[in-house]
Amino acid sequence: MVDRFPVVLRGYDKEKVDAAFDATQESMKRAQQTLASMREQIAADDDRILQLQAQLQEEKNKKPEGNSFASLGANAQQMLASAEQTSTELLERAKQDASSIRTTAQAQAETLINNAKLDAQHIVDDANAKAASILTNASNQAESVTTSANEDAAQLRSETAKTITEQRQTVELELSNAREEHTKKMASERSTQEREIADMKAEATQQVAAMRKSANEEITKLKSDSNDQIEAALAEANKKLADVREQVSKMMTEAQRKASEIIDAAKTKGQEITDEAEVKRTSTMSQVNAEVEQIRHDIAAQQDEATKKVNELLQHLEERRVAAKREADELVGQAKNTRDQADSYAASKREEADIQAAAIVHKAGEEADAQIEERRAAAQSELDGLSKRIADLQERESVITQRVSELRSMFSQAFSGFAFGGNAAASGQSQEAAAVASLPVVAPVPEVKPVHNEADDQPGELSGNESAADDHNETDAAPADSADSAAQNEQSESSEPSEHQTQGEPEAPTQANPAVSEQNGE
Repeated sequence: MVDRFPVVLRGYDKEKVDAAFDATQESMKRAQQTLASMREQIAADDDRILQLQAQLQEEKNKKPEGNSFASLGANAQQMLASAEQTSTELLERAKQDASSIRTTAQAQAETLINNAKLDAQHIVDDANAKAASILTNASNQAESVTTSANEDAAQLRSETAKTITEQRQTVELELSNAREEHTKKMASERSTQEREIADMKAEATQQVAAMRKSANEEITKLKSDSNDQIEAALAEANKKLADVREQVSKMMTEAQRKASEIIDAAKTKGQEITDEAEVKRTSTMSQVNAEVEQIRHDIAAQQDEATKKVNELLQHLEERRVAAKREADELVGQAKNTRDQADSYAASKREEADIQAAAIVHKAGEEADAQIEERRAAAQSELDGLSKRIADLQERESVITQRVSELRSMFSQAFSGFAFGGNAAASGQSQEAAAVASLPVVAPVPEVKPVHNEADDQPGELSGNESAADDHNETDAAPADSADSAAQNEQSESSEPSEHQTQGEPEAPTQANPAVSEQNGE
């Protein structure tokens, strides 16, 4: 069956299965056509029998009306009429029995054929149902295994994707928290440094302002002191103008010189203070710059550390991603292996189902063939028995016909000595012999052709056929008994003319004597 039906993804190939079923239907159609032809042949044989019977009736109707036994006397007429009626009844009963046997045989043959067809169809349907059930179960198991494997693989993929997504979200959250914390820390340090720089600038500005203020106060004091001295010197000079013009000039020069020296000293002091403030400012700025540079260096180090941590986190994330991918690949490989195992299991189950279906179909075919052969042998034996019984009936019919002919010949010879009706009796005898010779064979047995149908019969049908055969035996025995009783009646009736002849007609012979008939003819 596997060779006939190639296996595809979902089972057998539909085209091959349809072709096989079409071939089966075609064989069933051919069997039905054969049965129809046999029925037509039986109908044709029945028509032929009816035609022959009609011809026989026509031949009987064509007999001359003068062929009566009235000229032979009342007793002879009664005997011959009774014998003819008895023979006619026996012939009709034999024909009816043969027709009923033929009808019963045809009905039994049709019943056997129909039962064989039904049983074969039941066997084929059961085998197809079992094969379809096995294939359906195997397909359902394969689909369930494949579906479960796909579901497991999908679940593993979803769990892996979910784990990777959670890990990525966790890393992104940690990285975002680290960035926010670093940003907050940098902002706090920047604000602290800016505040310290502002404090240092304010302090330097205050120191410069204080130094400038003290220098201005000192310069103002020196100027006021020099002005007072100049005014005093001028007053004294005015007093001593005349006396000490030269001293005043010297003092003026000295005062100017001292004032210049004081101014120079004040300028020098102010310059020194300015330089010192500049030095302090420069040192403070350098210190601030150094601190800023240190802070920048610390910030850069923190940034490098943060970058390193981020890189480590990214590397760890990459490692985890690679591990997750490797695990996902392993899970996918396991899913593929599971699917391959499911496919191989489904293929093995499908192959096992094919083997079981083939075994079931083969076993059903063997059982059907065995039962068909058994039924065919039983039907053949029954048909042989029916043919034998029909042949016996035909033989009995021929014997009865021959006996009637002998009786007619005997009575014709017995009454051939009389002058009247001799020619009519001879012509009647010749016509009767011709009619007997032209009698057709009643209910000929048609040739039984073997019917090739996959079927098996039931024991009940055999018992029914046996009972039908017993009934036919009883009906066959009845005509035989009636034939024997008719023969005894004819013998008793044949003995009656001798008694009447001994009383009223002494010259009539009691038996058919060929010598007497020859003498009478001469």
